[in-house]
Amino acid sequence: MSGSSQPNTTNVKGPSQTASAASSTRGNRHKQRQKKQRFVQIGNIALSVIKGDIIQQTTDVLVNSAVPDLDLSKGRASKALVDAAGTSIQSECTNQYASGINSKTVAITGPGNLHCKAIFHVTLPRWKAQGDEKNIDLVVRNCLEEASKQKFTSISFPALGTGFLKYPPRTVIASMFQTVEDFTKKTPNSTVKVVNCIVYTEDDGTYKEFQEEAIAKATSKGLKEIDMVNRNSLDASIGSISVNITVGSIITEKADVIVNSCPSDMRLDTRPGLSKVMYDAAGNGLKTEIDKNYPNGIKVGDLAVTGGHSLHCKKLYHGCLTSFFAKRESGMLPETVLENFVTKCLVEANKYSFPPKTAASNVIKAIRDFQTNNAQSSVKTVKIVIFGGTNDWTSIEQAYVLELNSTGQEATASAAPAPQTIPGRGTRAYLAHRYQEEPRPPPYWTHFKSNQTIKDWNTSQKGSHCKVTSVDTKTYQSIAKAFKSTGGSTIVKIERIENILLYEKYIQECQRTFRKAYVTQLCTPLQNVKKSSGPGLTVKYLDQEMTKHLHEEINELYLFHGTKVNAVDVIIQQGLDSRLASSGLLGTGVYTAETASKSAGYTDQNKNGESKMFLMRVCLGDIFHYNSDDEVQTAAMYEVLR
Repeated sequence: MSGSSQPNTTNVKGPSQTASAASSTRGNRHKQRQKKQRFVQIGNIALSVIKGDIIQQTTDVLVNSAVPDLDLSKGRASKALVDAAGTSIQSECTNQYASGINSKTVAITGPGNLHCKAIFHVTLPRWKAQGDEKNIDLVVRNCLEEASKQKFTSISFPALGTGFLKYPPRTVIASMFQTVEDFTKKTPNSTVKVVNCIVYTEDDGTYKEFQEEAIAKATSKGLKEIDMVNRNSLDASIGSISVNITVGSIITEKADVIVNSCPSDMRLDTRPGLSKVMYDAAGNGLKTEIDKNYPNGIKVGDLAVTGGHSLHCKKLYHGCLTSFFAKRESGMLPETVLENFVTKCLVEANKYSFPPKTAASNVIKAIRDFQTNNAQSSVKTVKIVIFGGTNDWTSIEQAYVLELNSTGQEATASAAPAPQTIPGRGTRAYLAHRYQEEPRPPPYWTHFKSNQTIKDWNTSQKGSHCKVTSVDTKTYQSIAKAFKSTGGSTIVKIERIENILLYEKYIQECQRTFRKAYVTQLCTPLQNVKKSSGPGLTVKYLDQEMTKHLHEEINELYLFHGTKVNAVDVIIQQGLDSRLASSGLLGTGVYTAETASKSAGYTDQNKNGESKMFLMRVCLGDIFHYNSDDEVQTAAMYEVLR
């Protein structure tokens, strides 16, 4: 699929969210090939060992190893830093930390003239004996916690203690590795995504030991160095426009236009990530053009157009976006700024912490609206390139694929198979995956669609949390078959209840049951329970399109429930409540049945002679056979979830 085969067409290629995993990768127009990016992914953090000069790094935070009294003229590294950053750094240290620091504290100053957002100053005691690596652990942990507290995303450490303080290099990197691993487990939602360990350019011995120990440590934990991922994910059509989702690096793409998100001052070389990589790859001509045409930068939501220079494109479109968590810009929500920006790019021819679902929804909406209003446009191909060098590219890719599929566009999967990200059904790994995943509404819901997580819906939904909708013909026929095959009579109407709050409670209980099954053992399938007559009868008659969404690992079934007409509306809004139920054979509780005829016995009729029943997804957990009128004794897994 390419617009180049079409006369008078324009290709537009743009980034989604682009979190850089190792910002040291650089392009050079005089080089024909670039060194492939490599790092070790530890939880949500990409850890790299890099040979270089720490004062040249562009991560959000630079760490400086200083003496306790914070006299930055003492020590080769501190002196080099203050010479490059300027005397304001020393002034901040003197004024704000008059008593100095110890190994338990972190002194924070501004960046001065360096290309970072903050400098963290730390101090270490001299290495004396085995066990002193605890000092490295303490310093690294404190820095990571402080960086996360201030919402920074990347941090560069020097080779802490390996010089005058005599810390063994292998011990230092091993301690850093373990501290990063412990930090990701303790704070999985931290904003810190990139940790670089910078070994001075001329220190070949330390660099070699750091590399060897890091690889050995990673191998012992089943981890390995990761290369940049490149693959085609999905081709789709929105009207006359072809949309392609690709995982890779946008600077290697060939297009008429490449879209870049940038800071408002248009200084592309001052921050790590896509803009920096693109700046390096484009060459000095890009800087010259920006300095000439955009000396004052651009406003949030505006679009700047430059030549492609050494990149494989005719034009570069640069746009400044606001953070997703920022305040409204000129009265517009951040997601509206994003949508308008994409529209501007299309008319002219996502790295700012936007959640993947929000970015995908607004980008695809902008493309769809543009096509609707500009049917004769020369734009025929839009390629969305997702940065493939971080641990979250799969979630971003999935968000775009789900959004395209949910809009009902004509889509075809790429010939390249998607990586298997969900473990095999029935395995312990699958149980853990289902417990840990971020739940979404069922894919067959039509109002609360699965292109957003349940939490996203519950925080963005402004109207009712409950919608009663009609069902499609296939679903109607499937339910009608199960109803009539189990003793039901004439059907007047079938509707689906989409209650996002109740579904959240239900799926949370399902996840807890997945965890119990993971910790203890798989639930015994219904058909294997003593004296069972086989699998659930209701499920037997339902279409596979309905049953494929059930989780047999926790004995999830479709079952009927009959009730009084005047209770229906309350149940739709608030769910089933055993406290309001009358006593049954086994005591007060919520009862369900495999057959419609059984549940029909608990209904009454309205003035039109009509009764109402529910067909529900029910998670039974571990099932046992009961054949006595003695008091029921519950066990760890013996629970029914409504």
